[in-house]
Amino acid sequence: MPAIPHSVIALAETLERRWKQYLNSGNFDAFVEFTLSLNGLTEQLDRLSLPGLVRACQGLENMALSLFGGDHSHPIGPAESDAIQSQLTAILRELHRHETPAVALRQTDHEETHTEGWNRPRDVLIVSRAGHSWTSSLFEQLQFFGFRPHEVRWEQEFSAEIMPLAVIFVPDQEGLHYPNEAVAYISHLRKGFPASFFYCLSVPSILESIVHLQRAGADVCVPVSDKVSDVLSRILDLVQTKEQTVPRVLVVEDSATAVAHIRRSLSQHGIDSRAIGDPRFLLEAAMDYHPDVILMDMYMPFCTGVEVTRALRQLPEYQSVPVIYLSSETDIAQQVEALRLGGDQFLTKPVNPIVLAAVVKTKIDRYRDMMRSGRHDSLTGLLNHTAAKSRLEVMIKASEPTGMLAVAMIDIDRFKSVNDTWGHPVGDQVIRSLAWLLRGRLRSSDLIGRYGGEEFLVALSGVDLEKASVMLNRIREDFSTLPHAHAQGTLRCSFSCGVASLADFDTGSKLVEAADNALLEAKRGGRNRVVPASR
Repeated sequence: MPAIPHSVIALAETLERRWKQYLNSGNFDAFVEFTLSLNGLTEQLDRLSLPGLVRACQGLENMALSLFGGDHSHPIGPAESDAIQSQLTAILRELHRHETPAVALRQTDHEETHTEGWNRPRDVLIVSRAGHSWTSSLFEQLQFFGFRPHEVRWEQEFSAEIMPLAVIFVPDQEGLHYPNEAVAYISHLRKGFPASFFYCLSVPSILESIVHLQRAGADVCVPVSDKVSDVLSRILDLVQTKEQTVPRVLVVEDSATAVAHIRRSLSQHGIDSRAIGDPRFLLEAAMDYHPDVILMDMYMPFCTGVEVTRALRQLPEYQSVPVIYLSSETDIAQQVEALRLGGDQFLTKPVNPIVLAAVVKTKIDRYRDMMRSGRHDSLTGLLNHTAAKSRLEVMIKASEPTGMLAVAMIDIDRFKSVNDTWGHPVGDQVIRSLAWLLRGRLRSSDLIGRYGGEEFLVALSGVDLEKASVMLNRIREDFSTLPHAHAQGTLRCSFSCGVASLADFDTGSKLVEAADNALLEAKRGGRNRVVPASR
């Protein structure tokens, strides 16, 4: 389990402090503050991929929401108070057990800035019978990507001193119900590893089987059709750096009191917001602020929220931005009409702050996923051809004063023979593996795009031709030793690469052309090599 950052510990301490304030006062507003803090902590733990702790926090949050009520229902009774205290104590104890030491945090920050890879060891348990064919493939691939796998036999005790990132359960027989003793063992390990991700492999597509495993503590039930490579993909997703852009909400509301309430609720969940009181300024505000969601009062001066939304939907750039109506309107027919004419959700005032934040976050996540799918390749998650070229132009403009930018074209060697010999699913896995390797070895500020088929476009900022060639050559060497699992075992592939520098070629088209020509030279020279472009 990764160490818990101090920022999360601070949230936990705030949560504990607000619970004590509620116990002392019994005031409903203090209970609301406690619940808001709990919701914020749950979200932060979810970003850290700590499913056990998230599950515990969500259980406590559901308990608190069931007691929400109003002024008349507070303070809550001793039984409910003791139940919350007990669960809160367990969560805080687990968080403090894995708190990041101050010195270690500074070292980690330094490593994040100056190391080239993310592949520091991470513990993964593989639970299976001895000699299972899947275990050796998983073990080899996990080791390559910097994980530290451990083989564990079913019903074997394992030291809780090692808090694994993930636990993978491999059944003795594929596609059958997990036997009762296996389900009991999963439940036993879940108690020892509350913050680990649990994967159960080869689960039949039967609701009863999935529900039993989920109740035992499984986070993901991998269907029978998924292969070892798909499991590795899921494990790698746990450690991939995701974009952490602050969510933005534009509030269109003429009541200063309502605006203050909404913005405060959103800010406590890490959501930025901007408010305007006159809907006639909506388009200017949206163009300047680029909101992920618009919160719209139904009835305002000059026009209604429905009229504003209908006008907004006339503009292509705002046809998909979620619009959430806020109103005291309780007429169901009016609500349905408002949604039919362009809205996405209807919340009745006064809005529970937890519900408001949950609805906003859900809409933002879905909107961003939709927008992301238009810019990213579905197989690798990298930028697609069009988005990669657009990003390259931005990087060129930023690097023009220094000329410190290198562009590389990468192509997997003899890729057609991989598809012809082992099939397209294995070929897809080879492509994904190279994408994972590039994302792992390069910086978040670098450009990595799938240019087409088995070809990749890479742009490295702040480096010259020589340094870029050295970095890419190291990745080439690593890729040539990377095992790719298939039905009969593993295979290995290589790639060729051409590199060009902005110092020698001053436009995007010239850079890509020069790198492509160098790539052809690498292919003609025997493949599995990096060739710098000449002027």
